Amino acid sequence: MRSSLFLVAVLVCGLVGAQPGGLPERVEKLESDYGVLVKSRVAFSAALVDANEWTTQGPFEADKTLEFKRVITNVGDGYDPQTGFFTAPAKGLYYIQVTGVAGPTGQLNAGLKKNGDNIFAIYQKAGTQAAASNGVVLALEAGDRLCVQLWAGQTIADQGRLSTFTGFLVFPM
Repeated sequence: MRSSLFLVAVLVCGLVGAQPGGLPERVEKLESDYGVLVKSRVAFSAALVDANEWTTQGPFEADKTLEFKRVITNVGDGYDPQTGFFTAPAKGLYYIQVTGVAGPTGQLNAGLKKNGDNIFAIYQKAGTQAAASNGVVLALEAGDRLCVQLWAGQTIADQGRLSTFTGFLVFPM
């Protein structure tokens, strides 16, 4: 029984691939016409520090772009842990989320910026090791840059998995 199912599967796959306009030709056409399949694979997620010990950053005298160093996922290579910037490789609708843990001051203020403009903020004033999170759906052009900035005078804490910067392409446009 298994061998006959296998034979049917091979014949069907062979016939679909061999027919003009079959699956391989359709995939090639989509890639050449729109670059959709290549550019639509975009997702990143990074934690602030790559350590298991509690680590605090800040306070700084001026706003500071955070560099999320522990890269968990970086499909499409849009996120750069050296600069903290995500650069959209393709025009599309993206979902972006930022989560932060308040440091020893017990207060956290940070924000997502798109090409230097404020998009949203996370805020926490409930005590140390309390978290704040926010997310947004953004229409981005190829080359748009996103980063998370810790506002002047604030602290953020992490233990290699709690303060994160995450995003993915919902669909290309």
